[in-house]
Amino acid sequence: MARPTSPLLSRGGILAAALELVDADGDFTMPRLARALGVSSSSLYHHVPGGRSDVVEGLRNLVCAGRMPTERTGSEGWRAFAEHWARGYRGAMAAHPHVVPLLTTQTVSDPAVLASYEALVHVLVQDGFDDATALHVVAVLDCFVLGSALDAGAPAQVWADDDGSRPHLSRAVDAARSRPGDRSATTFELGLTSLLTGLESAREGGDA
Repeated sequence: MARPTSPLLSRGGILAAALELVDADGDFTMPRLARALGVSSSSLYHHVPGGRSDVVEGLRNLVCAGRMPTERTGSEGWRAFAEHWARGYRGAMAAHPHVVPLLTTQTVSDPAVLASYEALVHVLVQDGFDDATALHVVAVLDCFVLGSALDAGAPAQVWADDDGSRPHLSRAVDAARSRPGDRSATTFELGLTSLLTGLESAREGGDA
């Protein structure tokens, strides 16, 4: 029998199938991934030799690479760059919120994603943050973005609505629901502005 002219598997195809499983069910296993692709589990390791951890890091690249900036543009200051970085990161993760718990279980090692973190630290240090504080700023932004991405995937009704026993919460829920736009996106913008304003104050005050 003649050999196929193209391989049945590719790293890109494996990662795309894994992302479909995660989007649908929140996780994947190597055996289930193999079944979805119609191949044996052992054949996957030719393309993802690190197994599950390799696939997870590949998902980080698939979801985030190209969505997070790797250099500042023009006269973009640290705050503008951080906004750009956070919005790109949040947009990538909010599109696939079930990926977030998987990515937080292992060290970030994808070169393309690390290049964006490198750029953020570089901009922060250039604009007055010391090295240690710059890393804390990155971690704060990381936590905020990932939390917001999870919020984007939350149920439409996050809080049980009962104006009889929780009138203040119920009124707030009703008020937010009556406003146009996506609640999670609005929450993200409010939080990002507040967060960056606080970091700016710390930097100007000498705490950064």
